[in-house]
Amino acid sequence: MAGDTVLLTGITGFIAKHVAVALVQAGYRVRGTVRDLARADEVRAAVRAGGADPASIAFVAADLLRDAGWEEACRGCRFVLHTASPFPMRQSRDRQRLVPAARGGTQRVVAAAKAAGVERVVMTSSVVAVYYGHAPGRAAGLYSEADWTNTDDPSVSDYAVSKTLAERAAWDALAEGGPSLCAINPSFVLGPVLDAHGGTSARLVRAMMAGRLPLVPRVSFGIVDCRDVAAAHVAALDHPAAGGRRFLLSGGSRSMLEIGDALAAFDPALRGRVPKANLPDALVRLLAFVVPSARAAVPELGRPKNLDVSPARDLLGISFRPPETAIAAMAESLRRLRLA
Repeated sequence: MAGDTVLLTGITGFIAKHVAVALVQAGYRVRGTVRDLARADEVRAAVRAGGADPASIAFVAADLLRDAGWEEACRGCRFVLHTASPFPMRQSRDRQRLVPAARGGTQRVVAAAKAAGVERVVMTSSVVAVYYGHAPGRAAGLYSEADWTNTDDPSVSDYAVSKTLAERAAWDALAEGGPSLCAINPSFVLGPVLDAHGGTSARLVRAMMAGRLPLVPRVSFGIVDCRDVAAAHVAALDHPAAGGRRFLLSGGSRSMLEIGDALAAFDPALRGRVPKANLPDALVRLLAFVVPSARAAVPELGRPKNLDVSPARDLLGISFRPPETAIAAMAESLRRLRLA
């Protein structure tokens, strides 16, 4: 309901800034968590760039790795939107590296929400918590909210392990009462950046625009526009039927070559810079021994990812923008901000 206070964790993130814009535009009061209050002005500027007035946004200091501050942050909030989670640029061989912040932070946030009498927690998870570590025959099928990544599989990345265990922790913590929970599981998030902090997805698009990726692995993934991700979070806050559900988000799947083609369609002058061909799978597997980005690509090689997004479409009312729209919007915003 407009006028209610929503705690938005990790408000400095790429997705979270768009969520903040959508919340303000829907009439909510927002309380955003930051590790450093000095970043509040950065968020205010980004919200203005997104077309909203940041006057209704307050800021509190809280860290996923520490208990302090979370109960105070949740106090008086009707809803909690938990977006904060580490998203590394490079994969690590230590598959548990991100778990303390991702799972431990989620447990802290959920416990504080429960103590504060919050009505619902909406958690930003990911499709990486859905479709990894399955048997080869299962890997090509349609994935739905019922599917979970198998974190025991050694091919599953540190990021996918952290997102899966964090989401599992939230469901476990609220299984016996407390706020209702729903999870938003976006695929690869593109779309307009609001400032210079566009995150890992923006780095990939910038690299393609700069001609740094002439050859790319034979991988494809779902793509969703950040504005649709924000809309899904806001719609899930008070929808009576959203509690207890997971919502997979994707506007369609595209290969890295197709992302390059979309960039060239946005600006034909980029045709000479975007990826030209796929690296041979055998070479990617060989490079994986020494190059972290290649290691992350190995489980993806030639693997389709079909996602059931009908719950987000039919229940939350999300009309997904096509991937080409998200790709072009990100490229345009990077150009406008002189980041590419």
